[in-house]
Amino acid sequence: MDSRYVDADASRAVSECAGRAPPVGEPVALRTYTARLLGADDSLVLHGGGNTSVKSEARTLFGETVAVIHVKGSGWDLATIEPPGHPAVRMAALERMLSLPTMTDEQMVNEMRLALLDANAPTPSVETLLHAALPARFIDHTHADAILAVADQEQGESICRELFGERLLWVPYVMPGFGLAKACKKAWDEAIGAGRAPTVMVLERHGVFTFGESAKESYERMIEAVTIAERFAADRMETANVLGGTPDDRLEAAVVTVVRGALANVSGEPPERAPIVAVRAGEWILGFLERKDAYELVQRGCATPDHVIRTKPTALLIPHVESEEPNALAARIEGEIAEYARRYDRYFEKMCAKKNVTRTKLDPWPRVILVPRVGILAVGKTKRDAEIAADIYEHTIQVITDAEDVGRYSPVSLGDLFDVEYWSLEQAKIKKEPELPLAKQVALVTGAASGIGRATTALFMELGAHVVACDRNGNALDAMASEIGGKRRQQLVTCVTDVTNREQVSRAFMLAARMFGGVDIVVSNAGDAPEGRLDSPEGEEALRRSLDTNLLAHNTVASCAVEAMRRARRGGCLLFNASKSAFNPGPGFGPYAVAKAALVALMRQYAVDLGRFGIRANAVNADRIRTGIFSGGVLESRAAARGLSVDDYFRSNLLGREVTAHDVAAAFAYLAEARATTGCVITVDGGNTAAFPR
Repeated sequence: MDSRYVDADASRAVSECAGRAPPVGEPVALRTYTARLLGADDSLVLHGGGNTSVKSEARTLFGETVAVIHVKGSGWDLATIEPPGHPAVRMAALERMLSLPTMTDEQMVNEMRLALLDANAPTPSVETLLHAALPARFIDHTHADAILAVADQEQGESICRELFGERLLWVPYVMPGFGLAKACKKAWDEAIGAGRAPTVMVLERHGVFTFGESAKESYERMIEAVTIAERFAADRMETANVLGGTPDDRLEAAVVTVVRGALANVSGEPPERAPIVAVRAGEWILGFLERKDAYELVQRGCATPDHVIRTKPTALLIPHVESEEPNALAARIEGEIAEYARRYDRYFEKMCAKKNVTRTKLDPWPRVILVPRVGILAVGKTKRDAEIAADIYEHTIQVITDAEDVGRYSPVSLGDLFDVEYWSLEQAKIKKEPELPLAKQVALVTGAASGIGRATTALFMELGAHVVACDRNGNALDAMASEIGGKRRQQLVTCVTDVTNREQVSRAFMLAARMFGGVDIVVSNAGDAPEGRLDSPEGEEALRRSLDTNLLAHNTVASCAVEAMRRARRGGCLLFNASKSAFNPGPGFGPYAVAKAALVALMRQYAVDLGRFGIRANAVNADRIRTGIFSGGVLESRAAARGLSVDDYFRSNLLGREVTAHDVAAAFAYLAEARATTGCVITVDGGNTAAFPR
């Protein structure tokens, strides 16, 4: 591992912080700079893990100079941390807390908040007292993969003493919090009393600390310690344990969809709703899952206790999935998930009895499901949650592999994991947010780059859906994604797709499985608006093209959707963008109107055929929306055919108002939530008596 510290970058960070309002001093500026260096390397820090601090001085409102420690605040990620992410805490208060013989963790957090210089600052890290207990000015803490590979060993202490010699401060496992701070202070004081000056502290089965009088010194000691551990593991690497497998995209799409549906069925999710899935299928991951001892290894637990709130104590490994018929496979996977839940229930009851405590049981469902030849399937309420679990378990597999090369992977016990899993301070790290109407639903929208498709994509994301946006115009797709993605960018994936090409449509659904776990809602929107008299050769040719784009392509999209939905056994929702022209054709617009009338019939047939599978089919009949289908003179031609100006053409309805793409999107959103509605046509045209559905 190489140091990323660059003196010029550090100086620039100091200058930029000095120019802030209010200005930020050099210690916090350098603390922020090196904290970000740590956070940028996911083999050191993952998703809010690790913590950093610097001891300094601050001036109070009364002009007093007080000793403080700036320590990472709860909710901040080292990869993106800003100076406010290291709030100042009065050292005097922390030192008084450390003098107490006992303290509950809740009392500790309360006292730390009372010791903040700024009452509005984030709550300091639960390991603030540990940082305060050590005299070093700068302190870095990570859960480095390479360190865990040597610390997660029955002989971890002797290995670390071999690696670090007199520089090492070894601390036997203690649960994070007040007790760990006291244990580290005691170990430090004993080392100093023995004439040693440790530069690296390894917490058994937990992580590593380094210290320094400067940010650079502490950071580079971390890099050095991790590098030593990396080389130690590399020297013992067994080639047989890193042989990889070959991903199978079609198998992956099929299995992921079945697993997501099975998990939703067993856990009692409402129809058309299921957890979001993130997939990891790297060559060395697939190689690990082919190991004969893979099942036994993953049952040993988390690489560090901090991960338990994201991954549960153990993963679920499901072997031999490729040889079964889909319904039989789904039934077996549901059985495996149900058995996992029963094991979790037994674990919970056993631990409560053993520790003589009463706790409110968390849900028993797996967060990580491992499937040979497919990979890691991590689940969560959102893509972000699923990605966090996937990232953590990807690194867990690396730690397990390296630990087995070093000796024997031996992480903290299930009893210790239980303590952390049900620790109120750890649970507080997971934000509880209200569930949006389309949460835990995946929508695929065609023609998504502009007009109605774009508006539908944006609205569905606002309502909580994860969306696969398809369009044949890749540049327009990219522009749309950058413009509407914003904070919800993880909910959106784009796919260049020509809906008249079945292979491309099939790939879009495979992408939906890989990125989110499957599809619950399809908005089949893509189309065009050809004109022409049907009794003319040009009109007949336009009709053939229109049937391909405005009818048969919709069937291609719908049939691919149904295949995925039936694998998941969760029902589904097919939504078609038809047209007022289906009921009220306009002069010279036959190629379009005939195809759209047939599309309404197609929708109704899907409703009839698929209701028994819980799959709904509905359509929206819109009219006169300013979209791309009116380009190339079509708009002017249609207005002229009605004897209207362009603006009057858009307002020519009973309500006398122009209908927007957002109005149509709102109708699709309504139908997506209308679980008791199928075979329905909703008009969104401002009112047109000739087009009232009959």
